Amino acid sequence: MGEEKQSKRNSQKKIVILGAGNLLLKDEGIGVHVVQRMEQLDLPENVELVDGGTAGINLYHLIEGASKLIIIDCVDAEDEPGAIFRFQPDDVDMPTRDATVSFHDITLLEALEFAKQEGGEVPETIIIGVQPKEIEWGLELTPELEKIVPEIIEVVLKELKLK
Repeated sequence: MGEEKQSKRNSQKKIVILGAGNLLLKDEGIGVHVVQRMEQLDLPENVELVDGGTAGINLYHLIEGASKLIIIDCVDAEDEPGAIFRFQPDDVDMPTRDATVSFHDITLLEALEFAKQEGGEVPETIIIGVQPKEIEWGLELTPELEKIVPEIIEVVLKELKLK
């Protein structure tokens, strides 16, 4: 029975939850803060949490072989601080340097698009964007974003079909 259970775990597809952002710029680091908090959860073995920081395209090797990629990042949609958005890469206009999605995500999204065009395998990709209040020097989230971290985690867990 133990071998059967282990075999089932090994056959589960890899899901990557990638927190993007710069921890030195308050709300810009929301994705990394969320992933750090999720490390305390008992997640299935096929779920991998990645602190992506601002690495962008350099993260591509970490998502190879994944069936699903969930990116968490701040997105300036000119909405109320803490507003949460769910979208897919096809919903983002590729890219201009004044795009409102952080540059590190655009770079990763560009890499995913390139892989797709070259016939490579690209995981189903969902982006959970959060409207920042402040992007300026500071290590802590603003109170508005700190308050909604549990809500963001719930959104991610629903994507995993765990809630």
